[in-house]
Amino acid sequence: MTNTAPRYDRVQIILHWLIALIILGMIGLGLFMVELPKQSELPPGEESVRAFYFLLHKSMGISVAFLILARVVWRLTHKAPALPDTISKWQQKAAGAVHGLFYVLMVAMPLSGFMQSTYSKYSTKFWGIKLPRLAEADQGMRELYSQIHECLAFVLIALIVIHLAAVIKHKLAGSGISERMSLK
Repeated sequence: MTNTAPRYDRVQIILHWLIALIILGMIGLGLFMVELPKQSELPPGEESVRAFYFLLHKSMGISVAFLILARVVWRLTHKAPALPDTISKWQQKAAGAVHGLFYVLMVAMPLSGFMQSTYSKYSTKFWGIKLPRLAEADQGMRELYSQIHECLAFVLIALIVIHLAAVIKHKLAGSGISERMSLK
């Protein structure tokens, strides 16, 4: 059986996989770095590497935010292929909802992280370049955005699991969805 389903264009596919890989890396990095001891928690003479990983996470977050912006603009100007008719209407609606939520989270995650960083007592750096401070340090606001960022991260993780389960299900069922996102 030949799959004649329309495919995503090359730009959409590249942005999808590039953003997905960066986000997966950032999730792993985020879960790792928050467990590292702060400088004040270490014995005298030992240095914490925590700041390095936080700066890396922030730089990656700002970078992926630009890629997400490019993806949103591209997506608004380039229609996604329709799902195959072999997928039930409720699954098509669920897929649309999941993809919509992905876009909301892909915008909300870097924004909440940036706001958390904005209200921190530390400067925000983008690959070593100190960015202008948009607000004064505020512990309460930093904690609020930190909680929002963390909650959004766990929602994103759950959504990724749902997305991967759907891809596996449809790949096993032979619906051709996975072929729409491959670089063949």
